[in-house]
Parts: sequence; structure tokens; C-alpha cells
Amino acid sequence: MEVRIERAKLEDAELILEGQRKCFLTLLERYQDHDLNPCNEKLESIQKSIIEHYFYKILVDGKFSGAVYVHENPDKLHMKLHTIYVLPEYQNLGVAQKAIEYVEKIHNCAVEWVLETPHDLEKNHHLYEKMGYVKTGKTEKINDRLTIVHFKKEISKLD
Repeated sequence: MEVRIERAKLEDAELILEGQRKCFLTLLERYQDHDLNPCNEKLESIQKSIIEHYFYKILVDGKFSGAVYVHENPDKLHMKLHTIYVLPEYQNLGVAQKAIEYVEKIHNCAVEWVLETPHDLEKNHHLYEKMGYVKTGKTEKINDRLTIVHFKKEISKLD
């Protein structure tokens, strides 16, 4: 199995949105987080993110299998793993881990990475902790069904 990550182009926006809807619909139904859930994102928003930030397609054996959206702070030292998803048929194969490793390597100037994930998605927590992210202790209650947990990863720069 070959996993590749490619910078998304504007013409990939519809494919990315379709994937988001496929991956996040069950979470939307569970959490009822209509304003935040990537399932409800508009095509124009994804297009803007592709132009202004870093959106990557995840390809497994040449087939679209997910996406990663990375937001860079103006100082280029602090990065946010904004959204990552892997289509269900490619989950539990190490694809997300390889995608995170790739974006961290590409953005190797970063001294800190942050991300947020729902409180009860233990598989996500396990993956992020395995990748060196730690819970910050900060949480945000979105509604009665959803609390967001914040993670961060500090990168030491050795000369």
C-alpha cells in the first residue's frame, strides 16, 4: 500500500467536500454541531482554504482516500492541524499517521502544532498521543453533546 500526500488544487475542492460529508455525517448526527462540523462546510470555504492555507489530498495507491487541512500562523512557527479525515474504507491502515508525519515534515519550521478533537473519540486521542501530541487541559463545551479537547505537540529544534 502506497500512501502519498499531494497539495490540493482548486479543482479538488468538490472531491474534498464530498469526502468530508462522507466522513463527518455520523458525527454531525451524534453531536448536532451544525455550525462547526466539516460536513456543513461550503464549497467556497474549502476553495478559499486551498488558496490561502494548506490543503492536502491523501492518496492510497493513487486513489483519493482523505484530506488534511493545515493552518499556519503568520509567524510560520505555530501550526494547526485543522481538519484531517480518512475515508472509512482506508481507516485503521496507518493512513492518518502517515499523513500527519508528512505535513509535520513539510512544515518543519514549526515549533508547535495544535489540534482539537471531540472528547469521546478515543481512537483519535490514541492516534494523536501516539504521534506525540498531549492534552493541554483546555476544553470547550460546544453543546450538551459535544466538548472539544485541545492537544498540542512541541517540536524541539536541535542544531
